[in-house]
Amino acid sequence: MIKKFEVWLLLAIAGLGGLLYGVDFGVIAAAEPYLMALGIYSGTKVSLVVGAVMFGGLLSSLTAGFLCDGIGRRRMIIGSAGMFLLSVPIVCLSVDCFPVLFAGRVLQGMSAGYMAVVMPMYLAETLPPDIRGRGTGVFQFFLGLGLVVAAGAGCLIANHYGAADAKGMGRDVMTVAWSANFWWTMVPMAALFLGGFWLKESPVWLARRKKGNASDKDSADVVDRVRADEGGLLQRRYVVPFLLAVLVLTLNKTMGMSSFTSYLVSILQQSGFEGIFANWGQLVVKLTNMVVTVAAAALVDRKGRRWLLKVGTGGMTVGLAAIACVFLAIERFGVQANNFTGLVTLCSFFFMQAFYALGPGICVWLVLSELMPSRIRANGMAFALFMNQLVACGLASTFRPWVEAWGWSSMFFFFAANGAIYFITVHFIPETKGLTLEQLEHLFDSNTAKTR
Repeated sequence: MIKKFEVWLLLAIAGLGGLLYGVDFGVIAAAEPYLMALGIYSGTKVSLVVGAVMFGGLLSSLTAGFLCDGIGRRRMIIGSAGMFLLSVPIVCLSVDCFPVLFAGRVLQGMSAGYMAVVMPMYLAETLPPDIRGRGTGVFQFFLGLGLVVAAGAGCLIANHYGAADAKGMGRDVMTVAWSANFWWTMVPMAALFLGGFWLKESPVWLARRKKGNASDKDSADVVDRVRADEGGLLQRRYVVPFLLAVLVLTLNKTMGMSSFTSYLVSILQQSGFEGIFANWGQLVVKLTNMVVTVAAAALVDRKGRRWLLKVGTGGMTVGLAAIACVFLAIERFGVQANNFTGLVTLCSFFFMQAFYALGPGICVWLVLSELMPSRIRANGMAFALFMNQLVACGLASTFRPWVEAWGWSSMFFFFAANGAIYFITVHFIPETKGLTLEQLEHLFDSNTAKTR
């Protein structure tokens, strides 16, 4: 039986892991204008620096499963935090050397990619079934908090040093402001790195390495299950949970969440808001995500994963369709973009973001880790993350050309269509609330047997 202190430690580490992921993707938004204003690199190279995190996530997804199985979950958590700590001075001190700067950002992306695989997996394998959803809720909440904190820190830095487009701002000041956006991130990441040494290794991994204590009932159950597993991803009983997990994580990106994070200010401006209002709108949308995640964390172990996913994907689809209709009216029917159309778009974003946090945001990593049987969990989650990052890169690289060719409305109708597919897919996901990982595997085993 896991002790209360250990539960709190796990939740604290889960929070710091989510913070790493959120900060990793959010910090560049405030730092990028300074890099652009320095005039050292072209817009294309600056874009490469921004997108290097996603590229790093792709690289990490290729090796995450192998490393998680090879060196263990605990060492991977420590190693991921260590990689981020190493990347910060590289990024801050190499602003004049593009290859090194790019490599530092790739290292940050790899750190986030490894954390996205290992943390949900570790929580699923160590937390009791009745609070497993809470652990993933903490991870997701702090992910959203990381985005908000990164934006808030960027505002404070801009207020202190001056905005990147301020007149008379010297090159040295711009360089310091660029670096300041990254230096502060070492504080929470150092806490994650040191806290990892207090963690115990996952009992599932220990059992697979034949280090489990068979005298303990829980460990003995794990040992028996692990020893019974043979084969890999191609086993028939693994196909359904594996494909469901990959599809869920892929659809999470094809609904456009990465694009919203990167382009929300521009989207709100196009809908009719002026720049300052668009920036405030972006901040409030991110805060909405964080606040609703708290409520979702309290519901996920009560209402269940599938119920939240149904409600969340349904609400998101309605919100995306509403945004698409606003842009359709502007682009095709001659409606003038103004504060009213901007307000309707912003309200639709609030609606969409709230339902994302209530459903896919809180459930996606939890469902992913629960659907993957122990024999394929590490490699399966890594492959799912690879697909997730691949889709994110694809959307990021085609977003602007798509909008220029077919308009904003077509993009949002595409996102809404994927939301509808997501909603249908949820009906095939088994409810995992309150079930142990062993019971979940038996559930898929029995379902496979019925189809033979």
